[in-house]
Amino acid sequence: MRSNDRRHRAALLGVAGAAALLASQAAHAQDVSAPEATADDGDAIVVTGVRGSLERAADIKRDAAQVLDSIVAQDIGRLPDPTTAAALQRVPGVQVSVNRNNELGDVRVRGLPDVLTTVNGREIFTTTGRKFDLNDLPAEALSRIDAYKSQTPDLIEGGLAGVIDLKLNKPFSFTKPTIVASARSNWAARAEAFNPQFGALATDRWDTGIGEIGVLVNATWSRNDYRRDQTTLSGLRSTAAAPLNTAGYMVPNILQNFPEEGRLERTQVNAALQWQASPALLFYADGLYTRSRDRGVHYGANVQPFTTNVSLTDATSSGDCFRARVTAAGQNPTIQTDAAGNRTLQPHTVQNLCYLESGTFNNIVVNQTTQARDIVQENKLIAGGASFEQGGWKADLDVSYQTSKSDRTLIIADIGQRLSSLTITPDVNGIPQFTVPGDQLLSTANLSMRNSFQQQFGLTEGDLFAAKVDVERELGGFLSKLRVGGRYARRAADSYQVNLNTALPGGNIGTATEARAVLVSNTGLPSSFLSIGAPAPGIDGGQRFYVPNPDYLLSDEGQDALRAYVGLPLGRPDFQKVRQFNAEEDTFAAYAEIDYEVALGGTATLDGVVGGRYVRTERDITTFVATNGGFDPLTASTTDQDFLPTATARLRFQNGLQARLGYSRSIRRPEFGDLNPAVTLSLSNNPFVQSSGSAGNPDLRQQESDSYDATLEYYFRGGYIAVAGYYREISDRVINGAANETFNGVDYSVTRPRNLGSATLKGIEISGQYFLDFLPGPLSGLGVQGAFTLADSKIGGDDPLAGNPLQGVSKYNFTSGLLYEKGGLSGRLVYTYRSKYFESDQTGSISVRPIAEGQEGEVFVPTLLSYVRPAGRLDFSVGYDINPALRLDVGGTNILRNRTKEYLGQSFAVFQGFYDETSYTIGLRVRL
Repeated sequence: MRSNDRRHRAALLGVAGAAALLASQAAHAQDVSAPEATADDGDAIVVTGVRGSLERAADIKRDAAQVLDSIVAQDIGRLPDPTTAAALQRVPGVQVSVNRNNELGDVRVRGLPDVLTTVNGREIFTTTGRKFDLNDLPAEALSRIDAYKSQTPDLIEGGLAGVIDLKLNKPFSFTKPTIVASARSNWAARAEAFNPQFGALATDRWDTGIGEIGVLVNATWSRNDYRRDQTTLSGLRSTAAAPLNTAGYMVPNILQNFPEEGRLERTQVNAALQWQASPALLFYADGLYTRSRDRGVHYGANVQPFTTNVSLTDATSSGDCFRARVTAAGQNPTIQTDAAGNRTLQPHTVQNLCYLESGTFNNIVVNQTTQARDIVQENKLIAGGASFEQGGWKADLDVSYQTSKSDRTLIIADIGQRLSSLTITPDVNGIPQFTVPGDQLLSTANLSMRNSFQQQFGLTEGDLFAAKVDVERELGGFLSKLRVGGRYARRAADSYQVNLNTALPGGNIGTATEARAVLVSNTGLPSSFLSIGAPAPGIDGGQRFYVPNPDYLLSDEGQDALRAYVGLPLGRPDFQKVRQFNAEEDTFAAYAEIDYEVALGGTATLDGVVGGRYVRTERDITTFVATNGGFDPLTASTTDQDFLPTATARLRFQNGLQARLGYSRSIRRPEFGDLNPAVTLSLSNNPFVQSSGSAGNPDLRQQESDSYDATLEYYFRGGYIAVAGYYREISDRVINGAANETFNGVDYSVTRPRNLGSATLKGIEISGQYFLDFLPGPLSGLGVQGAFTLADSKIGGDDPLAGNPLQGVSKYNFTSGLLYEKGGLSGRLVYTYRSKYFESDQTGSISVRPIAEGQEGEVFVPTLLSYVRPAGRLDFSVGYDINPALRLDVGGTNILRNRTKEYLGQSFAVFQGFYDETSYTIGLRVRL
């Protein structure tokens, strides 16, 4: 841990040094230069080279009315990173994390995930959600990304944290016929696979008798064989409980090892047509199609210490101990409420407990599970419109229609056995490790069927029709420009689910019914039911083990064989009415804003925007509740009206210095699923996994944010330096939390969303870039780039999480980069660091937790949070132009092999660890 801190401090000093260098060079530079470009239609621009793209991005940042950062492609189909999220992590104030497919995702702007995504200014989403899966639109398809951190009235509402606009190429951005083709091979070190990636773009424009017409078509395809393994210590319990009966320690309820592997294929096609009917009138039409298929598997070698006839030996303490309240089952007590409303804690004792440094479990049960999935996701967007500009007037009409669909299959089957012993070492460089003697996990002799057969099928669909009109009038004088507009949007979201969890015949090993457990060899299932899964890096450094075969589980034949085995009808089950919801939402918006500009003495200008956006949202969401002999619809309706004001002021000097002040209000509508009023329950047939449930909250309020921004920016030849401060007051922040609830005598852990009440978020961003032109010869191609963000957040009000930071917000984030471009050779070496952040609320879990002196008799459940440890990533890319038409490039991501590591509470106890991917790439690109 200390060596990591030294590396992080060194990297931080590097950023500070870069900033100092920027400042010193800025004193000697006054003029502002722009990069060369092949064309510019006011909306898209094609630049060439690392330097050109960075300088164009700086120009966009400087000229924007809002607080904005941009990423511009270095050439056609060449954003600086392999994915959109990876490119955005370089933007000041943007944070990302690694997703299940071992790709960067979960983009957060200034710590908040509530980002509205648009494509060429049009709202886009994924199925029933408010966000768009950025990985569905590859970076190769984009010409530019704009990250808006503050709102102006003309921007579509709904992005509490901001707006990310993905810009596709357009034909009028090119001055001549162009064809670009690329081929790339990406080596995934953990998956040990070469993954192909292809792309092509063709465009041309023609003068005709009816005006100039341009057409562009762009297509990409990629395959990604991935692996992301996970080790988790789930639910800490006291070892004083049976069957361990050893006082003084706490061990996990389940020791989970989850090798994860799969194949993800993506296809993307976009096309655009532009018709300049006259110098004043432009018509256009756009289309976008994306499709992804994720066929993967989540294996598990999950060890369960609290099964019958297990013993603990050779236990040693880590020395990290605390006092905790503990039930007879070794768990944290929950609050019970009687009929009169009196609240009491479950019966418990107070124990002194220590984390294990190591220990051996004897005769322990291991659950060998397969969760096989097949997810197909499609997005379609068609749009068209017209733009008129003449005599100081400008008017735009845009109409679009999007559909988004996801078809999901998840099949889960468990087998298990008893192992002679297993030794746990909970903390090996932040990730638990386990040792199993011999080849017990590679034997089928003692494997029994276990727990249940689970079938989960889901279909989620969404569509959006939107029409908007914008009118602009040049005024001249102090009030320079007036803009007004309106937008109507009709959104539908439909979700259909079935979730069947069927107990297996016979008994379950590890319980009182173990004698009736059925060996896999006695089930009559074919030999293809079993296969050897992926290595588990948490077991003996990469032990394989037998599991139900994922291909068998995903086949119609395999599913029907298991349905017959558990006594279910053959064929895919029908969707369950109680898990269905249908939503409709109508939005009416109108805005007006006026630009002002005042010359101050010939050396400075004061300008800005003042205006507001009025929004009315009407929403109905319907689900179904079971009644005697049928289902009754249950509908929740809401209407929201909002006025979102904006005021900005910018003081610009001719020497490249400028300062901004701004205020804006933004909103975030609730997720449709979060509004679903039905409660859905899933009864667990695993005695060591608690039954679970989920429910929406029809009273969930939309979130609102009042945002204040101030910046000081200085642009000079070859670079810029900028400092920004921000402050947000957020009301009705939404978080999901689990609590124990009882239905028909069974306890369920039910997850519900709730409004926190209030929160604040404030911080500072420092960023800059500079190319060292003053250096001699080849060294003059060197450049530096850096950014540092401080984000300080706090939950307010009387919520149980009051006083804690907002979920997912890292307090510190920085990027330090070395750039080069000279003589056809270009490259980047970039280190990105993110400090710890609160990942999940574990307060509702069974885990024991510390209590302070005097709290023993208080009726409350202490808050328990999990945190992701601080970490950094180092990426590089190097390219060489062999000739004007041919370019070769190589690159690597996460080359220091960082892993994501989580800990529980404030004691730094290991919670879980993920093995993040390291990849290397080589590509060839041809431009004609």
